[in-house]
Formats: sequence, C-alpha cells, structure tokens
Amino acid sequence: MSKIFGGRYEVLERIGAGGMAIVYKAKDVLLNRVVTIKVLREQFVTDEDFIRRFRREAQSVASLSHPNIVSVYDVGKEGDTEYIVMEYVEGRNLKEIIREYAPLSTEQSINLARQITEAIQNAHAHHIIHRDIKPHNILVTADGHAKVTDFGIARAVSSATVTHTGDIIGSVHYLSPEQAKGMQSNEQSDIYSLGIVLYELITGRVPYDGETPITIALKHLQEQPVLPSKINLRIEKEFEAVIMRAIAKSPAQRYLSAKDLLADLNHIQAGRPITRVAIPLEDDSEATQTHQGMGKVLAPIEALDSPIGGNNPPTKNENNKRLRWIVGGLVLLFLLLVLAGGMALKNFLAVDVTKVPDVVGKTVPVAGDYMKQAKLSLDPIVTYEFDDKVEKDHIMDQDPKAETSVKVGRIIKVVVSKGLDMAKFPDVTTGQMSKENAVNLINNAGFTGKITFDPKPSQTVAKDFVIAQNPMPNATWAKSGPIVLTISAGVLQQTIFMPNVIGKTSTEAKNMLVQNNLVVRIENQDSTTFPLDVVMSTTPKPGEPVLQGAEVTMVVCDGPGPIAMTEVRDQKPEDKQKSEVRVRGSEFNTIFGALTGFVAF
Repeated sequence: MSKIFGGRYEVLERIGAGGMAIVYKAKDVLLNRVVTIKVLREQFVTDEDFIRRFRREAQSVASLSHPNIVSVYDVGKEGDTEYIVMEYVEGRNLKEIIREYAPLSTEQSINLARQITEAIQNAHAHHIIHRDIKPHNILVTADGHAKVTDFGIARAVSSATVTHTGDIIGSVHYLSPEQAKGMQSNEQSDIYSLGIVLYELITGRVPYDGETPITIALKHLQEQPVLPSKINLRIEKEFEAVIMRAIAKSPAQRYLSAKDLLADLNHIQAGRPITRVAIPLEDDSEATQTHQGMGKVLAPIEALDSPIGGNNPPTKNENNKRLRWIVGGLVLLFLLLVLAGGMALKNFLAVDVTKVPDVVGKTVPVAGDYMKQAKLSLDPIVTYEFDDKVEKDHIMDQDPKAETSVKVGRIIKVVVSKGLDMAKFPDVTTGQMSKENAVNLINNAGFTGKITFDPKPSQTVAKDFVIAQNPMPNATWAKSGPIVLTISAGVLQQTIFMPNVIGKTSTEAKNMLVQNNLVVRIENQDSTTFPLDVVMSTTPKPGEPVLQGAEVTMVVCDGPGPIAMTEVRDQKPEDKQKSEVRVRGSEFNTIFGALTGFVAF
C-alpha cells in the first residue's frame, strides 16, 4: 500500500533527493492533480527552531503566484515527518541541461535568463529573497518554460543545516561574496548567484572552482573571473557585459535590482544597446574578509602588495624597478593574449564541417540520436506548434535545414507538432441564425477551416438562415477542419393549381392554402348570400395555375349572412306572407359546398 500524507497526498514514486529532503511525485486525491512532495530528512525532526523557520518561510512563499515560480500548495506534518507540497513540473533541472548541452547560444541563454529574472523580480517585490539561486533549483519544461523552486527555504536552512548536510558543496559555486563573508543576504545576492548561472550557461563552466568549498569561497572573495568571451568566442559583448556586472564582487557595482537586470536583457533581445558600467577590480581589503559561517577554517589573506616587515614606503629606485617590471609584464601578457587569441581563432576556423541530418517527421529522441551521429547537438529548448499535417510529438521543422553544411558541434533547433488544435464547435442552429452571423461566431471561436454552404429548400426556415451544421454543436473539432453549413434556400417554387376553398371557413381555407406553400392574404366583405366567416371568392380563382410561395387573396364574408322565405306563424294559409329568416350557416355551407364542388367537377 502506498504512503499517504495528510490523508490526501498519495505517493506515486520517488523522483529525487537532496541534503535537506527526499522528493516524491504524488497525487492529490482531493483535487485530482499531480503534485511534488518534499519530505524533510530525519535529522531535522528534533531541530524545532529550524522547523519553525521552515514552516514560516514556506507559508510566506505560498503567497507567490507567478508563471516562472513553482507554487507552494501546502505544508504539513505526518507523525514526526515534516513535508511541503508543491506544484509538479514535468521537465529537467537546469544543471542537467548545462551538463548535456552547454555552452548554450546567447539567444537561448537570454531566453532562460529573462524568465528566471522575472521570477526573482516577483519574489523581491513581495520581500522574499531566494538565497540559493543555482541551476539545481531551476526546472525547465520540454517547451523551454523555466520555473524557479525552493524560494525562501534557504532562509530556513540555518547554519545548523550546513552542519547536518552537504548542501553547501553544491551551492558554494553560486555563493555571493557577502554570503561567503557571513553577512546578511539581500536582493543583490540573488542577482550575483543568477549571474554565475548565466556565466555557466554561456561557457559551460562556473567561474570559480576548486577542490573544497573553502577554496571556492575564497575565489569568490579574491579572484577575478575569466571573461566569458575568452571561453566562448561566440558570446555577444552586450550579454557579456550584463553577466560581468551581475557577478561584480562589490554590490555597489552590481545591478541594484532584478528589474534593472531584466531591462538590459530585454534591450539585448530587442537589439537595443545597454548602459555599460565599468567593473573595477575589487579592493584587496574586500578580499581579506572571511566567510564567518565557516568558523576559523579560513584565515585572513594578507594583501599581496603589503610590505614585508614594516610600513616603510618604497624608494624611488624601487618604484622605477617595479614600473619596469609592470610594463614588461604587460607587454608579455599582451603577446601571450595575441598568441592565445590567434591559436583559438585558428582552432575555431579549423573545426570540422558536417551536414545537418533530416529529422523532420521524427520524434525528438530519435532526432537527438541523428544529431549525435553527425556530431551536432539538438537544442534542449524545443518550440511546440499546432499542425494539422504532422503527427503529434513529431518534428515539423528544423533550423538549419537538412543537408546544410555546418561546423561540428552546432546546435540545431527544431519545432515539434502539437497535433491538431482541437476545440468545442459552437451551436449555430439555435435561434434562427443567419449565414453571416454563423460565420462570425465560428471565426470568433478560433475555427479557421474551409466553410462549405449546402443550400436546401425549407418550409419553416427563412432563406439564407442555417438549417443544420457539421460538426454538431459542442462537438470536439479540429480548428482547421472542414465545416459544412446547411443553409435554407427558401420555399421551393413549383407551379400548382389553385385549391378550391370557396364555402370553407376562413381557418379551414387558410390551413389548406398554407399546406400548399402559398402566402395567404385575407379581405373581408359584407354579404347576404354567404354565411359569416365563409370564403366567398379567391384570387387566383380555383383551378388556375399559381407558383408555390406566391401570395393569394381570399375574400371572407363579414355578415350579415343569407335570408330565406318562410311562412309567418299564426296566419291563415291564404294569408301567407313572405318573411325573412336566416338559414343556419352550417346547413348552407353543406349545401353550397356540394353545389360548387359539383360545378367545379
């Protein structure tokens, strides 16, 4: 039976582990969604101060809502086990991508940098500092969407955490100088760490490395990094300037905020110049300060220019001698740089050339194998687009194109099909919708397929109004799929003979004419011959030809009705007088109808 946390989070599988927590993929059975659960290791259970800070920070981060930040859903405790529930992200961490694909292009690096910076800017706006920005804490989905995780948790990880775990080993490469000195972290500390990540993206390696965390921390304090362009000749100077400003040792020389850094990244992407800031070499006094959190292991480093044995100022001869050494050293350094640059350029130009394989129609893993065989690399940031011709999850385009000659190691971009773009088709048959309104509704719903109109005569639907549709209302349909609308062509006009309705009541006559697809107009006329509400005549006359759909007129009796002669009561036979009496309309109707029917026959 699988483990369930909090009565709702069912563990599906273990997906990772770190110095602080074990990570599981789980299902939230209450909300029916996949989540990530980070379960704190046992050594933290007894550290009540840490647990308290951990919960407080996690609850604070739960207030963040940004597309580039992994959301925190819940914090809980199961027995003695503390856990945090987070958004599940399908993808890989940035460190894995760097190991496999770095150095990335300037365009790829800026795309990721902008997303990460937007996440940091959002957190800083809510007064939350990450304190542990590193590629391991940045997740990238298959379509290149970056999400930063573990916001605020580093604050809870106190010095006790360093004692209990080896997390500092993985984080020290991205540690800001002020963190290495044991000083308070701020927004600019996150910017420095992000700058190190960008340096690694574009060069494939971190600027400071060593055998021990102490060695690496000292380099953050004392050494100047190698310019990225010395490692990757393809890097754009504007982007290099941004990186170098972000990793300046002095916060005063760094970007003041993530907003400023993002502005420069946007300028580079848009092809606009940035404001370059000169990054001076750090004061030696800064380099001598130590990381207080590492205790007495790091001793203060004596400044290189400090005089040995006293504070006596150098003599004039010593100054001249030193000047000659400096000038000579600079000349030698210049010659070495020219030589190294020439050799690097030669090696760059001498790179073998290969042809790009054709991977259109293939899946990404298969395309990756093709690229490796051709000594090329597949871009880890894949673009996805809907397509009605290429099968889902298969490549629909590539750049450069197949058979193009490129240098070995070139990164090839691909566009992968998301398949048909499906959506619910609207109902255009309700409420007597015109053809024009139906087309507008379909287009506004995002459907772009060809619309075919099928006209059919209709006795009930007005001309040019929709009778039926294919696809059916609310059916799931491809947005580019074909559409057929059955449109009313109106009443089918055929020649018939005018029905004989004379002698019938107006209601009977009208129903009979309408059934023959005729439009009826009624006129009223007084009569003493026909009963009330009986048709006296029609235009056209009975038996005459008429087109279906045409208007016909029937004249209806409006009274007073027929009179007849009868004997007057209480009179002698010889004194019989004629008197007017009305004949019942129903009797007359029967008699007269029979007679007119006979005549018509």
